[in-house]
Amino acid sequence: MALQYYNRHPKGLKVGDCVVRAISTVFNAGYMETRRDLNRIKKALGFNSYKDHDFLYEYLKDYERLIFKAVKGQKRLKLVGFAKEYQTGTYVVAIRKHVVAVVDGVILDTWDSSYLTVYTAWKIEPAISLKDLGIDDIRKVESVL
Repeated sequence: MALQYYNRHPKGLKVGDCVVRAISTVFNAGYMETRRDLNRIKKALGFNSYKDHDFLYEYLKDYERLIFKAVKGQKRLKLVGFAKEYQTGTYVVAIRKHVVAVVDGVILDTWDSSYLTVYTAWKIEPAISLKDLGIDDIRKVESVL
């Protein structure tokens, strides 16, 4: 499992835009275009914010959803464990108060969110690769284990 510090914000700003960053990453779409689309769709669906997890459930309803429920006596799955287990594919992952992209087992985020609990994930098809995102030098990827 690895973490790639990755920020799709066109100015490289670190702001509360995790939904835009994750969605634009997994669909390899422009950041501003994605933000405009999310705003348009949230209004059409009657949501106040695209940061609302209920909006995300509706927005991604056509994709395979993986649910990670708490099981009594067992530790919850952390993002680091998700990335280890899902080494192939493209995912939007909802973790505690955050949303992140995971591509081929690499967490793509502006900070180390690997220790947070995974609640749900959507498998995005067609999948993209790290190379599609311009990440082709594996030495850039920092191990968080």
